[in-house]
Amino acid sequence: MKIEHVLITGVAGFIGSNLLDYLLEHTDWKITGIDNYSTGRKNNIGHNLENERFEFIEDSLFNIKSLKPYHCVFHMAALPRIQPSFELVNDHIKQNLMGSTFLIELMIADNYFPRIVNSSSSAIYGTPNVIPTPESEKVDCLNPYAFQKYETEKYFDLLSTRYPLDYVHLRYFNPYGPRSFNPENQFNAYSSVVGIFLNRNENGESLQITGDGSQKRDFIHVYDLARANHMAAMHPETINTAFNIGHSDTLSILELAHMISDRVEFIPKRDGEAEITYADVDKAKSVLGWEPVYKLEDYIKKATA
Repeated sequence: MKIEHVLITGVAGFIGSNLLDYLLEHTDWKITGIDNYSTGRKNNIGHNLENERFEFIEDSLFNIKSLKPYHCVFHMAALPRIQPSFELVNDHIKQNLMGSTFLIELMIADNYFPRIVNSSSSAIYGTPNVIPTPESEKVDCLNPYAFQKYETEKYFDLLSTRYPLDYVHLRYFNPYGPRSFNPENQFNAYSSVVGIFLNRNENGESLQITGDGSQKRDFIHVYDLARANHMAAMHPETINTAFNIGHSDTLSILELAHMISDRVEFIPKRDGEAEITYADVDKAKSVLGWEPVYKLEDYIKKATA
């Protein structure tokens, strides 16, 4: 599939801005990004605003008129926090579900169907029975955010029986990396735990562990996510399926904390979150040719040096 021009929704967010960096370095594509700064920040993309291959639109994705200019859309715009999704229910439905279906309606109206690389989540598995967890594991959404991500996948799946949709769902596990913690975001207390811990350590604060810290997570570097998005866009065939994107190992939150600091404190456990995430990534390896490269230990050593 020939790609010359792509759109990134949520380009000023943690993952979107890192994808932008990656694509500017590794492709010759023209890239348009849209963001209304609801959770992203200008500082994340400021270093790219003068790049002639990048066009930025400060706006809501609901104001996009057509997808016809683009050969591929990386759909990353979302409210990406679990706990706030219990409280701001309609806001999360609008951004996480209706934003996606809005893109589908644009394609139907124009009868134009670019590839959509959709950012989904391992949260749809809840606490899985099968470890490592394959894409065939049953869905068990423990929170509204997870349910919205699953609903989005199902809308694509169902509507593809009527329209020639071309999409790939990437189920991210627990991303970390540059820009994962935004001090200006009202939901920063629910950011990537790696980013929260590193920020608190840098400020001389103790690391706050929810519950007893025995819950385990599969952590994946944002550059590996960017590579997965790129490879999904470049796949030569329409595959209309989902892939786990994780590192395929797991680490307890307490172990993670002690990799960063000995100053820890325990706070009440949060309901609605999985006890373990651990990705089986064999499908992504065999179909996309993708596998993770970056190691959490190396990132933490560099960040705490």
